[in-house]
Amino acid sequence: MTDVDVQARLAALREQYGRRLRDDLQTMMAQTRELSEHQTAVKADSLETLRQGLHRMAGSAGTFGYAALSQDAREMEVWLQTLIEGSSQPTLQMLTALHDRLSNSYRNLERMQIAGMTEPDDSHPLASGERAIRVAVLADGDTGELIRSLSGFGYECRDLDAREIGADWRPDIAIVDTAKVEYDVWKPAVGAIPEAALIVLSAAGDFETRLDAVRNGAQGFFMHPVDVPSLEHRLRYLINLPQQDPYRVLIVDDDIELAEHFRLTLKQTGIESRVISDPRDVLIGLRDIVPDLVLIDINMPGCSGPELARIIRFDDDWLKIPLIYLSAESNVHRQAQALAQAGDDFLVKPIGDMALVSAVTARAQRSRQLSMALARDGLTGLIKHPAIKELIELEVARSQRTQAGACVVMIDIDRFKSINDTYGHGTGDYVIRLLANLLRQRLRRVDHVGRYGGEEFVAVLPSCQLENARETIERIRISFSQLECVAADEVFHATFSAGVASTREWPNAEALLEAADKAMYEAKQAGRNQTRIATP
Repeated sequence: MTDVDVQARLAALREQYGRRLRDDLQTMMAQTRELSEHQTAVKADSLETLRQGLHRMAGSAGTFGYAALSQDAREMEVWLQTLIEGSSQPTLQMLTALHDRLSNSYRNLERMQIAGMTEPDDSHPLASGERAIRVAVLADGDTGELIRSLSGFGYECRDLDAREIGADWRPDIAIVDTAKVEYDVWKPAVGAIPEAALIVLSAAGDFETRLDAVRNGAQGFFMHPVDVPSLEHRLRYLINLPQQDPYRVLIVDDDIELAEHFRLTLKQTGIESRVISDPRDVLIGLRDIVPDLVLIDINMPGCSGPELARIIRFDDDWLKIPLIYLSAESNVHRQAQALAQAGDDFLVKPIGDMALVSAVTARAQRSRQLSMALARDGLTGLIKHPAIKELIELEVARSQRTQAGACVVMIDIDRFKSINDTYGHGTGDYVIRLLANLLRQRLRRVDHVGRYGGEEFVAVLPSCQLENARETIERIRISFSQLECVAADEVFHATFSAGVASTREWPNAEALLEAADKAMYEAKQAGRNQTRIATP
């Protein structure tokens, strides 16, 4: 069978599946209407039939390009499963809501089929970071040196009149020099761009001045003379905040209905979680999702919460993850005993949805901040060598489970010793941070970038085809070579060489990294300032 025949059969199969989807949704809509008419005596078998239909749809729709429909079906299935396991009679409002959601899925399906489906692809686009971060500097025109310095780090900076800001160019960050711009001038301008983070520059550094900055919404504060590297470090921190992955929570509770309620409550606020009802599966769950925190019920058959917490703490990898007990235990003495056995905090059941979300968010945020501080390189803010190697191992394991290829890129700045010898180590650090910023801005949010050592960097690109990875790194390489590096009164250009390797050719992390490193050195030997693909 030729490639053309294969593609034709795949297209016919997709078309056939699309017709089946329409039929299945119409059938389930009819079933929910019938259940609504006999709401007072709904049989469990009828709900189970409906659940099985949703289960089949959830497991297959994504394969044929209907990812959103697959997710909807999964969520409806989970809701029905909870209802069935609880032996509860659905109310008329519940059945009406289910019918409305099925109808909405049917309408979305029709719109998708009219617009035309795209073929599933295991490679995600690599253009999410093409736009440079925009920084507006308000300092009454006296901004030339600051703008030049920040532009050298890859930011798009403008010196804007306060009355013009936001008219045709909306910044991501606003830097206001309160020593040169009056409050009644800059405050309305900043108020017109609430999405921009505010950094205040000031001539004074007393407590009252800092308090005033906080009350005006500042997320950064610097005194004159401004330490530009420290300012740029704060810019990087603020830029990274909205790009964090969702918080991840592992819920360990043998009360499946309650645990599922917790999961769905957290999901509504963007927190990803997994429920584990059998403590024996916890170690596997930890490896799969690497959570920011773990919620553990105290009273479980076969293994208590404190016993499970101590088992988790046997592994050094999980020492820094907060273990939060969630239990109906109200006796303060017994709570203290539980906390003494490897736990970090205690939440008492019953707990309201808002209280649960607030508690989990606060603790996960603190956990993420501590993890980032420990795992980030001080100069660049990128992931450190040990952490990036762990991420490579996780990505290799994930690509093997999902069959979606991933790529690793090794990058090394060309003739870096010469830069240090000619312009000094301070300029060398500047060039390293320049490349770090460019990589962070030009790669996708799902990608990881680490400083491997000295002037070497490693990028991990999940769900990415080899050629897509090469093209992306090539674009970044060209952009980097065109940036002006400033050293006192001199301007020079720097370049890098890169090697790209894919999990499809090297199925283990060590060999994958070694292949990328070897390809990078081949690029060096071929003349530098180029990207090479590793071949088996």
